[in-house]
Amino acid sequence: MPQQSTQPTASPLDQLADIHLPDGVSWWPLAPGWWILIVLLLLVAALFFMWRKRKAQNVYRAVAQHQLAGIYADYQQTHNTAAYLQALSLLLRRTALTSYPHSFNASIKGADWLHWLDSVCPETNNAFSGEIGQALLIGPYQKNPQIAVDDLQQLSAKWIALHRNHRQKLPLKKMTTQEATHV
Repeated sequence: MPQQSTQPTASPLDQLADIHLPDGVSWWPLAPGWWILIVLLLLVAALFFMWRKRKAQNVYRAVAQHQLAGIYADYQQTHNTAAYLQALSLLLRRTALTSYPHSFNASIKGADWLHWLDSVCPETNNAFSGEIGQALLIGPYQKNPQIAVDDLQQLSAKWIALHRNHRQKLPLKKMTTQEATHV
């Protein structure tokens, strides 16, 4: 008998070419989600630096509020109204010099000083120019001044917290009818 050759028959699968894998996925161009994430991160970073700069610019307020609390605590222990008024006036002037380093006139006195305090903080409703603020002008020179220390303390705390500094714009002053019709 003739011998059959035991050659394996070629499988149809052996005749197939190798699989060609696609190239690796590139990082560029970025998908839209990555662009959104980058923009959000940049926005958060910008807001953080703006917040930090604003906070650094207003550190003097926190220092002044702390000193104001110390002045009031000293007054509560000693009940020396004249010393309280002198210290308060000095603190308000230092705060004004810090908030307006180039434009504040440190030699301003009297009613002009009180009007200036009211002008940079409209929220005080001209209270410094009124009876409460007048204590800053006459109280330090009296032997036993009789003033509303608690009201002056609250007014001063409000001024320190809310006054506009040289980086902030003051609201526009509303014209009176007489000013508007004056030609």
